[in-house]
Amino acid sequence: MNRSWRISTDTGDYLLKLFLDVQGPQLAFQFSVLRGLAAYRVPVVLPTISRHHTDTVIVDGHEFGVFPWLNGRHRSGLSLSLERCRDLGRVLGNMHLALRHTVPMPNQPYHQPSVSAGEALTRVDTLLDLIDSRHGGGSFDALAERTLRMKRGMLAKLGHRRPPDIPVMAAGYMHGDLHPHNVLLDASDGVQAILDWDRLRVGPYSKELARAAAFFFTYGDERGVDLDRAAEFVHGYRELFDLGRNEIAIALHRLWWERLVDNWVIEWHYMRRNQACDHLLPGQTALVKWWTANFDEVMYRLAR
Repeated sequence: MNRSWRISTDTGDYLLKLFLDVQGPQLAFQFSVLRGLAAYRVPVVLPTISRHHTDTVIVDGHEFGVFPWLNGRHRSGLSLSLERCRDLGRVLGNMHLALRHTVPMPNQPYHQPSVSAGEALTRVDTLLDLIDSRHGGGSFDALAERTLRMKRGMLAKLGHRRPPDIPVMAAGYMHGDLHPHNVLLDASDGVQAILDWDRLRVGPYSKELARAAAFFFTYGDERGVDLDRAAEFVHGYRELFDLGRNEIAIALHRLWWERLVDNWVIEWHYMRRNQACDHLLPGQTALVKWWTANFDEVMYRLAR
């Protein structure tokens, strides 16, 4: 991932960023999009121009950028008032509208088929074999096995509830990784800046809306998602950009299925030997279990 430093100078504090995820033309495109968004009053942070009138500088083959330092904070959506949750939704709705104007695309259906139950079951069995072959006895091994066996049972029982491959119409460039660590809030919990645009890509706006709601308002345990706050967030979004309840329902259905069939933390642990995200597994497991049990209520509260 990128590396960053806080730099104190005579003219103030700055963020020095070494770009590793996105470089060259992709980074130049990202900055052009950010300037377009700033014109629509989307809270983004623009790079400080170098003395050579460039957005970045190359030092020993590495690409760096300098940004003004902002004294904000990252907070879970659970700590926000209902009105601030609605404000956050308005910011996302305005961002998507601005993206449509900044990088317009032909209005055509976006098709993204979901993983089949059979393929998901095969992946689960492969991971279960890995756990058995390693003879794990630690807490992560035990949780990983419980999670996979839980999902295996759910897939066998609920495979018929795989989302239909229905294309969505409202698609275009979106942030791609919107969660609390990429949103900076001010002292009154207003959105000060939307950060880290390295996952800027094309996709359904409804998917980013549903995904952001899950990230911001999940408890990380058996309580699942705070549907009161999530509903305010979605309502705020629809005040600015109303995708319609049908597209939101499709996005929620697909996101539930993605959470059910996806096991990336377990794959990282056993296949990549990367344990950096092991701590995320308990919350992910709890969310899948809660969402499956409360599927109809989630639909009713967020897609009505």
